[in-house]
Amino acid sequence: MILLVSLALARPTSGGSYAFDDTDTVTSVDGPAGTARVWYSTEGNNQVLQGDADKNGVPDFAELVAETTEDVLAFYEEEGFRTIPDDGTAGGSAAMDVYLVDFHGDADGHYSTESCEGDVCSGYFVMENDFSGYGYSSDEEAVRVLTSHELFHGIQGAYDYDEEIWYQEGTAVWAERLYDPDSRDFLDFCSAYLEDTGRSLSEPPAGPVPTFAYATALWWWFVTERYGEAWMADYMEGTTESDDLLAVLDERVDLAMDWVDFASWNLATGHLAGVEDSYEFAEDLVAPKLEDRDDFLDDDQRFYPLATTYYLLEHPGGPLQFGLEADAPDLVFRLYATNADGQLDGLVAEPASTMGIQELGDFDAGDYYFFGTNPTLAEDSTKVRFCLGADVSECVPEVEDTGGTPEPDKPTSCGCGGPSAPTWLAVAALGLLRRRVR
Repeated sequence: MILLVSLALARPTSGGSYAFDDTDTVTSVDGPAGTARVWYSTEGNNQVLQGDADKNGVPDFAELVAETTEDVLAFYEEEGFRTIPDDGTAGGSAAMDVYLVDFHGDADGHYSTESCEGDVCSGYFVMENDFSGYGYSSDEEAVRVLTSHELFHGIQGAYDYDEEIWYQEGTAVWAERLYDPDSRDFLDFCSAYLEDTGRSLSEPPAGPVPTFAYATALWWWFVTERYGEAWMADYMEGTTESDDLLAVLDERVDLAMDWVDFASWNLATGHLAGVEDSYEFAEDLVAPKLEDRDDFLDDDQRFYPLATTYYLLEHPGGPLQFGLEADAPDLVFRLYATNADGQLDGLVAEPASTMGIQELGDFDAGDYYFFGTNPTLAEDSTKVRFCLGADVSECVPEVEDTGGTPEPDKPTSCGCGGPSAPTWLAVAALGLLRRRVR
């Protein structure tokens, strides 16, 4: 996880929760370009990972961190992002300071904002000193993940540090893959999103920073696949002008259409991938979690804004009907067939979101995947009963033709995302901890 501590707390050389102590002999090494300085302990409780293959007196791990930090900084600049404000003489120079300390398995790093002018802040970051027992495949992988993630928090601070946690962590995980297309960490978090698609994009669970906040990286990757990598820097410029991230988002994409396509791409993942449009890494993800699977679907479901619920219909073959108890104009429904290999293979129906029973046609026996999604920024969710099967008349009565427009029952509704995520200031006080997902 990432711990984003509140402003003005001491650096690890001067105390704090994860810091050097009296047993440590602390020194530093600068990167080749002079844009990064890495602080480490040569002996003591926070002793850095040992090993000095080139016999130059500097641990290889500290040099790896310095070189990778400088490479990531240069990469983000080439991608068109603002540069991280320098910290003046803090740490003895204007270089980006990285501190290697022992997190005791609690986390693997954190970025700290330190000095701000308005909402633009400089900072430094702290990283695990040896990654022993952390599950990364190599020291190189661990360092790539941490530097690309933490430094993107620094990039965020160059625009507006005071933004919502789902955006901060989701875009930082997005940046991991931007820098390293082979990032397993990115894939792990994206799979975590597919386990909780029924939750609104901007409403992670309450409490300490949850996995879901990081997992929104999948949405950001979808958007930049559609609009190009340069889109992100343009979007971040907009975050300096508005407190409403979703409003800025809505200005820069075709949100309703894009969200429905996002829901479709997310279905074509895991064992369902291979035929329908989806991510190039779709087979490396898990397929989305299903709300239900049966030969007849009957659900009184609450659909939250920017959220999707998936189902599997095990159709015995023959006619298929869809029914809604009430009009649900904010919702979009789609039904997909599968092929002989079990892959998603073709949109076969997109029922209207109007009250009553709809005849979808005759279908061969087989597995059909169905989803309902709410691609809007509505303030309320939509709760509605639907049925999908051979005969839904017992579930959803037919609308009688009275010569006029029937008055639908008003669907019940509630707040758009369940429990609110903590505000940025609350999180800053508590700290953002970079979650270990493996």
